[in-house]
Amino acid sequence: MSVYKCYDCNLVLCEDCSRRHCNENKYQSHSMQLISDSFILNHKFCVENEIISDIKYLPSRELILAFYITPNIMILSVSGKQRHVVHLEDYPRMMHLVDKNNVAVSLQNKNVNIVGIQKRVVPYVENIAINYKVDSFIYIENRFFIGDEFGIVVLDMSGSVQRHIPLSFTPCDMCYDVDSQHIYCIESENSQLICIARDGTIVFTYTDPSMTNLNDVTMDNEGNVLVLCRKKDDNSGYVLKVDSSGKKSEVVITNINTSPFDSRICYDHLTNSVVIGVRDTVYNYKRKA
Repeated sequence: MSVYKCYDCNLVLCEDCSRRHCNENKYQSHSMQLISDSFILNHKFCVENEIISDIKYLPSRELILAFYITPNIMILSVSGKQRHVVHLEDYPRMMHLVDKNNVAVSLQNKNVNIVGIQKRVVPYVENIAINYKVDSFIYIENRFFIGDEFGIVVLDMSGSVQRHIPLSFTPCDMCYDVDSQHIYCIESENSQLICIARDGTIVFTYTDPSMTNLNDVTMDNEGNVLVLCRKKDDNSGYVLKVDSSGKKSEVVITNINTSPFDSRICYDHLTNSVVIGVRDTVYNYKRKA
């Protein structure tokens, strides 16, 4: 009975055949997943000589990638065709869309660059000194919400502190739902997804024995939270979908070749696709019809 599909060979395999396939050296880099997954790998591409630190989907139906080892961000088509590279003053770590024309990029030197992503020859870049080490980072209504070990610091667009949101945990990554105005946070020490209101009130805490080694989080079109996780015993990753109430979940993508530190996820809201960046490779998973 066919259970798995190898993307690189375009073959469907039974469990025994898939095991033998994965054990052969020449096939170990191939992408294999359960054919029962809700999202199936549609295509992938490699960004040579780079390591992805963050990835976002743009309203222009393009991707924007930030990198660990070069002080650049890159705008590409979803198929991997490069449009242009923007050089920054330091190494980018995390990004968040400000609007359809601009993206905020947190830098290693504790600054934020606001980068124009319109189709210009020379993109507009504005620098904001925030003087905070960024563990997690989102942008909401002209404010930066920056996670640290004490909670969340809220800064205005000049970098001035507006308020602090004290939390009993460190938000290691965050995403924001505009409709509910809830912030979803990864608490990595106890492998929890914690939903809070914008004043810091905890709405719910979600834990699941299958949810381990949380890497990143994003949201789909239905208000569900997609959590990129990694198994403890190997580098095999998976995506867990948690509903907006925190009452139920399901695994929607399996057998992702993740990395302990260099795995990021975003959602293509126009095509209902999941996009995952792992080290130098971008994977696009299309939702089943």
